[in-house]
Amino acid sequence: MSKSYKVFPRTLTMGEKKGQTVYSVRPVSYGTLTTEEVAKQISTESTATTADVKAVLDRYAYYVVENLAKGYNIELLGFGTLYLRFITNKAVSEPKKANANLVKSIMPGFRPSFSVDRNGKRTYDLIPNRISLVKYSEDNDPNGDNNPTDKGDNTPGGTTPSGGNTPAGGNTGSGTDEGDYDLK
Repeated sequence: MSKSYKVFPRTLTMGEKKGQTVYSVRPVSYGTLTTEEVAKQISTESTATTADVKAVLDRYAYYVVENLAKGYNIELLGFGTLYLRFITNKAVSEPKKANANLVKSIMPGFRPSFSVDRNGKRTYDLIPNRISLVKYSEDNDPNGDNNPTDKGDNTPGGTTPSGGNTPAGGNTGSGTDEGDYDLK
């Protein structure tokens, strides 16, 4: 498997190197697969139709939200755990003043599932055991649309072909900008 990245510049705004331009890398996303596209992929490998898969995913999403509202955390097999977290305005000095009024908003939280090896290193279930990092090039964009995002937050960009036929492994790149990383 591979994950593409782009080099981005940043001008430092403080410190002794203020005004100097430095460079780092950000992941490139080739787009977002829709539920329809994923359902088509699943249906090609099973006896379930695309409509069957979508129906199950729809009900799953419904019950995740329902059970979060009831106060449960939800383990998503192979992904991690969803939970609700509070965004608070401030802390108070007296326990009697600590109440629901401190909650500014509620938002979903996510803890990815992982295992820990003998050395204490985490291996996250969502990340392939081995991944190659390859520098993004318009020549090897799997969608051919040359419109990936590189905001560093995996914000969707580009498009995916109908049916979600993005090649497994994505970008193959070449040259010295590649790196293989054993994530175990």
